[in-house]
Amino acid sequence: MVNFNEACSSFAAAVLEYDTNKIVHIKSKKVGLINRIIQLAIIGYVIGYVIIYEKGYQSFDVGLSSVTTKLKGTALTNLSINFPVNISNGIESSKLFDGPRIWDSSDYVIPPEENDAVFVMTNMIITPRQKQGMCPEDDQYTMARCYSDANCTKGEEVITGHGVMTGRCIAPDRQRSDRGNYNVCEIYSWCPVEYDKLPMPGTNSGNPLRNDTCLLDSAINFTILIKNTVQFPEFGVRVRNINDKQNKTYLTRCHYSSSKENRLCPIISLKTIFDEISDTAFEDACIKGGIVAIKIKWDCDLDYDESECLPHYSFGRVDNAHAQIAGGYNFRFATYDVENDTQYRTLIKAYGIRFVIMVDAKAGKFDIIPLLRNLGAGLALLSVATVMCDICVLYLLKKKYFYRNKKYQYVDDPDASSTSEDEASLRTKPEERTDSGDYENIND
Repeated sequence: MVNFNEACSSFAAAVLEYDTNKIVHIKSKKVGLINRIIQLAIIGYVIGYVIIYEKGYQSFDVGLSSVTTKLKGTALTNLSINFPVNISNGIESSKLFDGPRIWDSSDYVIPPEENDAVFVMTNMIITPRQKQGMCPEDDQYTMARCYSDANCTKGEEVITGHGVMTGRCIAPDRQRSDRGNYNVCEIYSWCPVEYDKLPMPGTNSGNPLRNDTCLLDSAINFTILIKNTVQFPEFGVRVRNINDKQNKTYLTRCHYSSSKENRLCPIISLKTIFDEISDTAFEDACIKGGIVAIKIKWDCDLDYDESECLPHYSFGRVDNAHAQIAGGYNFRFATYDVENDTQYRTLIKAYGIRFVIMVDAKAGKFDIIPLLRNLGAGLALLSVATVMCDICVLYLLKKKYFYRNKKYQYVDDPDASSTSEDEASLRTKPEERTDSGDYENIND
């Protein structure tokens, strides 16, 4: 059992002690060289990396960005959509000829351009001449498959389907499916229900539509004009990616490229974008769509003229080009017309490329406060050299035990009876003392 008095004595000894520094001057070329190398490395890091490379002499501000886009280009199709469908157990139309059609930005930019993104339609599935009525549900939905009217609950919605059940079990549209011998539930819906399989039945300019091509393949020549304004409120500076000093005809003749002459042009063709994306070709993205990032980076040094603050463009595909489930990018929209007091709609499932514009803007300007802060932190780091040298001297060198004895000196609290002797010792001349004191020179 631990003695209580001993425990109290040990606690008092641990708490009521004081360590004072003792300087031991070691005259060793090896240790001195290590010390200087570490000090030079720290000084090089502070001055070379923190101050110069990381611009530790500047204060920084993150830019506030606004982006607008304008997309231009035209594409031509000459579709003949072969679409035999059943509506109310009758044939509505055997073929719909769409004929030659020009697609411009009002057609393929859907919805209209957003501030930070723009969608370009490159492929589509058209379900024409839909009207409100009753028709068989698509039998790809297992909930809609039936063998009798009892399997179709009137008024119940077909989950993820196209409408609400009428309560009748009818024959499926065999033009669309040959999956089995079962029937399907009849539904209230826009009829015929959407055709949702690439390619849609038909031809383009007399050539059969195929899985490995997109309808608007000429979209690769479309161009995007990006207008980007960045403000740095901390410094009261506003910059723009369009040089106002250029001639007014500049934007009618320039196209962006990575070359030095044209890398500041804000008009970028889709071909150029995909040429600079290493892992995706336009032909891979246009069939089922995808998402591409246009990155604009501003890294401005406002210690120079504002005209030196220039954007840098880069491109990359951000969605998974090899996704097996729910890959690509698509959405649906419809156009409406009225004929003989009957409303019709044409439903289009649009596949395309969504261009997301990402802006990373930062500016720096000289400020004495961060400079002094970084210099002070660098001076504090110099103490690391002392720690590293102590480790080397006390634990790695052959004479480590000798150095330990010189570095650490233990002094007990003098008794009252020896006070006079200590005072006499303090009055002894320095050259007559045997104690080395706080300073001690040691030769290697």
